[in-house]
Amino acid sequence: MTLPSLVTTIRVGLSPLFFALFTTLTKNGEAPLWAAILYWGLFIVMEITDLLDGKIARKTGSVTDFGKFYDPFADSFSRLTYFLAFLVTGFLPAWVFLLVLYRDITVSFVRLLAMRKNIVISARPSGKIKAVIYAVACGAVLTLVTARAVPALAFSVAVLAFLQKALMWITAATAVWTTLDYSRGLKPDAAA
Repeated sequence: MTLPSLVTTIRVGLSPLFFALFTTLTKNGEAPLWAAILYWGLFIVMEITDLLDGKIARKTGSVTDFGKFYDPFADSFSRLTYFLAFLVTGFLPAWVFLLVLYRDITVSFVRLLAMRKNIVISARPSGKIKAVIYAVACGAVLTLVTARAVPALAFSVAVLAFLQKALMWITAATAVWTTLDYSRGLKPDAAA
């Protein structure tokens, strides 16, 4: 296994741990401060591995066909895990989770269809924007959980809860937009 794939595997391996801890330790939208810190640690490590795996592969000349598929798989795996944990604990409406899930399934399907037509759909700018928006939305949930665990931050909870809900709407809109953008890639004139 190459170093970039090993880095990607860390993200995949930490995802179920994040889910288990978040859904076990978060009750009624609250968790102990130590748990919030643990969530942040896992989240940061997982997001850093997303930034590093591709950079390491390009820098060391270890880009592989496996890695080209494994990295987007790990991205979906980790982000769907975050959002499922947020759904189970009441931070995310089911319809937003479904849009994110349907987006990932559709993009995977479009890529498979494109491969059959010998069309390469490389990473699109919308996919990078989506990754940032999803990460910010996840960070908003963790910020809200953290604020609820710190009495001195009680004044900010209402504003953070509003921002977290707004970011979930933005997440839903982004899922729809990027689905449409990737679907355009099936047209030969739109292929990268």
